[in-house]
This record gives sequence, structure tokens and C-alpha cells, in this order.
Amino acid sequence: MKKQSESMAPLMRPPFQGGLSLIELMVAMAIGLVVSLAIFSVISVSEARKRNTTGANDMNQNGAFALYQLDQAIRSAGTGFSQQYTLTFGCAINAKNSGKAMIPPASLPDPFSNLTANIGAFRMAPVIISQDPNGKLSDTLIVMAGSAGYGEMPIESTSAPTASPSALHLLNTLSFSAGQQLLLAERLGDSSGSLPACLIESVDTAYSGSASTGVLPLGGQFYTAGTDKALTSYSSNSVALNLGFTPSLQLYGVGSNNALVAFDLLNGTATSVDQIADGVLEMHAIYGVDQANNGTIAWTAPTGSYAASALLDGSVDAGKRIAAIKAIRIGLITRSAVEDKNVVSPATLPFMFGDTDFPYAKTLNEAEQKFRYRVLDATIPLRNALVVSN
Repeated sequence: MKKQSESMAPLMRPPFQGGLSLIELMVAMAIGLVVSLAIFSVISVSEARKRNTTGANDMNQNGAFALYQLDQAIRSAGTGFSQQYTLTFGCAINAKNSGKAMIPPASLPDPFSNLTANIGAFRMAPVIISQDPNGKLSDTLIVMAGSAGYGEMPIESTSAPTASPSALHLLNTLSFSAGQQLLLAERLGDSSGSLPACLIESVDTAYSGSASTGVLPLGGQFYTAGTDKALTSYSSNSVALNLGFTPSLQLYGVGSNNALVAFDLLNGTATSVDQIADGVLEMHAIYGVDQANNGTIAWTAPTGSYAASALLDGSVDAGKRIAAIKAIRIGLITRSAVEDKNVVSPATLPFMFGDTDFPYAKTLNEAEQKFRYRVLDATIPLRNALVVSN
């Protein structure tokens, strides 16, 4: 029996088990953790750089697009009525969009809600800068232009306009087509040197284009024909200027959502604005004035005699000051959309308009310094004003 148990003993031993010991497993986990931390650190740095690069590209693109849109509008400002600035620059705009909105509208959406209080009234002018009274918030631009591209010389009346049927009696109607908009201006001013109001009207859509009669029927798109006496208040000394099919009377400003926005005075509603470009924190502007008509530009702040309310007071002198404005200098501050964990911007941004007497620099608090910024500065000539002598 003893020999039998001895011979069976090897068969009852547990089988051999291979693997890692606890120490080996802990060492492997430690090495894996170090490698993971290194990988995540590289990914984090790469993602941060990617975010910064993307943010910088977005700022540059937003700023470039915003300046492009403003450049397009401002360069063409005054088209259709600049040649007759003595009749139009500063005349009050008399218009009503299908009976729904008036100029000035009863109310304007933000960021233009306080504009009427600052300027007093909307009047014809290529570009007007309305500055924030405190000089800290963004400025507002009022930009007006026609779209005809031809026939900018005024067509003189042969007799006073008639209310029924609503029509103008002109020397000729060659430059007008059905559905186009026109500006009716009165040549005579009152004894105080103020300009009479201008009337925006539309050519009747049924107009066939016949020039033989010299009668231009009106359709009343921007003024309700037959319900107002404004048309018959104009005399035989009035003139008609073609504004084209889509005249532009636009307001430009920066909304609370850091976006450059626009509002159409002729077609906009009191609750809507058109968003043009994101990431625009502030917009400021100054005038380039050639008061002596010698080709020398003097940069002038929109204050004093060049404040919006002074330029739009309806006087002949104000019209001459408007005609002396030959360029607009625009400054934009754009901001990245993503906040950084650390402070990445200086406490004071580079000066805007630094080579003029009106430099502007924005001061940032610590929270604002965690975003990235660009300061853009562009000079935009007023093509129509360059050929006008004040």
C-alpha cells in the first residue's frame, strides 16, 4: 500500500499555472498610465493649438467679410442723388412702405433703438456716423444709395404733381421704368435756409415706358397714393431723380450678440435685423473731410458740427458739410468665439486710428483677456462724393 500511494503522489499535484505576478501587473499599469498621460497631453496641446488657429482664422474671415460688406455699401453711397446735393443732402425723407412702416419708423430694433433720439430725423445723405453719446459703445452707420446707375441728373417738372391720378409731369420720362423708385425733391427752400422734404415714390408697375406724354404714373409702393397730401405739396419747381429698382437705405451696427447687423429703412420690420458677420465686438468710424476742395483729407470725429444731429438738421450749411465728406475710416474689433483657460490678450488692445487725433484703444478686464482679438482699420472712399464740390 505504501508503494501504491507513493506512485500516485505525482498525479495529485496541481497543474503548472503561468502569468504575471502582482508586481509585474502593477509595473505594466504604471507604464501604461504614463504613456496614456503623454498621449493625452499631446492631444490636448494639439487641440488647443488647433482651436487657437481656427479662432484666429475665424476672426480674420469675419473681419474681412464685415469690411468687405461695409466697403461695398459705402463706396456706392450717394448713388442717384449726390449730383444734386444742394437739393437732397439733408432733406427729410417722406416715405411709407405699403402703409406699414414710416421713415422714421415708430420703433427700431436693437441695436438701433436709440438712434432716432440721437439724430433727430432721417434725412438723405450718403453716409452719416452716429456716435455713442458716451464714446464707448459701437457707432452706427446710416448709408444711403440708389441703384439705377444711370439717369442721375434730375428730370425737371413741367407742372405740379397730381394726386388723382397720382402722377408726375416731367420734361421727359426716358430714364424711368415700371417699378423703379424715385426721389422727388423741391428746388425752393424757406427763408431760414432749410431744405424741403423729399418724397420717395415708385413708378406704377403698369407703366409702359412711353415718353411722349411726359406723364409718369406713380404706384405708391413707398408712399400711399391718394391718402396723403405730400405729393400735391410739391410745385412745378420740383425735380425727380431715379433711384433704381432697389434703393438702399441701410443702418449698420453691432448687436448684443457680437455680430455686425443691418436694418433696411424701406423694407425692414420693427423686430428684425439682417446679420452680416459674427464675432464683431465693436465698430467705430471717423470722417475724411475735404473742406477746402483741394484734395487734402482731414480726419474728423463725428462730434460737434459733424455730429449726426448737426449734419441732419436740414440746413443748407449742413448739406455743404455732408458734401465735404470724401471718405469714411472704419475700425473693427473682432473676437474669437472660444474662451481660453488662461489670459491670452493684453489689458489694452492696439490703438485704432492711431495716426489721427482721435485714437481709440479698448481696455479689457481679466475675463475678457481670455479671448483673442483683432483690430482692423480700413479707409473707404466715397466715389460719388469725390466728384462733388461743396
